Amino acid sequence: YMRVYAHFNSASGLKAGAQVQIAGVPVGKVDRISLDENEMAKVELLIDPGVELQADVIASIKTQGIIGDKFVKISPGGDDELLKDGDRITETESAIDLEELISKYVFGEV
Repeated sequence: YMRVYAHFNSASGLKAGAQVQIAGVPVGKVDRISLDENEMAKVELLIDPGVELQADVIASIKTQGIIGDKFVKISPGGDDELLKDGDRITETESAIDLEELISKYVFGEV
């Protein structure tokens, strides 16, 4: 397995063991989630052998269906350079917090 890291403002709802997917195909799993020195969520991903990730991929936390489990979606990049074991995915999109969105809507903050 190749271990890569991604830092998110929020990993709300994401759990260790969650799938990592490219184009809907499982290519790995979330190994660990911790707090980094900047108080961001540091997510460690284990990527299956043989899967190559360009250096400019985007990692997003998504929800399966409407209220399903969270997973990490990787959108392929166009870079010729590939990520190596221990590298960091620099482009990330945090989880959308549905409760936060609903409360903003209910209280007219949208």
